[in-house]
Formats: sequence, C-alpha cells, structure tokens
Amino acid sequence: MATNTRVEVTVSSDHAGYKTKVIRGQRGCCTYDAKLAVERLADKLFPDYHKTIERLECTAVGRLHSKWSITPGEPLHATR
Repeated sequence: MATNTRVEVTVSSDHAGYKTKVIRGQRGCCTYDAKLAVERLADKLFPDYHKTIERLECTAVGRLHSKWSITPGEPLHATR
C-alpha cells in the first residue's frame, strides 16, 4: 500500500455521539470524542502503519461536526 495516501473524512454528531463517514466500507464511532472516532477509523483503514491525524478547517452545520485528514506513514514493524 502506498503510504502517501491521504484520506479526508467528515464527522457528524447526534444524540449517540460522533460518527465518521463510511470509507472503504469502514466507519469510526465514539460516544464522547470526535477525534477518537477518526482514530478508530484510521486504525481500520491503515492497521499496519503509523498515522497522522489532523483537524481541518470546517464550519459545523446541522449534523456536520468537523473535518479531518488521515495520513499513513511508516509501517509499524519495518523490516530491514
């Protein structure tokens, strides 16, 4: 997998907590923290890579809470 693959994801909120949009059949959820929902999605999408998660500029409207980017980096267990 190319480690320069950047994914942008939106997070919505409702009475049950925070949910990411579905990407490649995966979704991240958390009842109390939007960033944790994104981290859970990142772990599903890129399980074998270090990940950088950044919050992007976004105006919350309706259920839209925030926008984030996930960038995979180096493999967790690099063999040399």
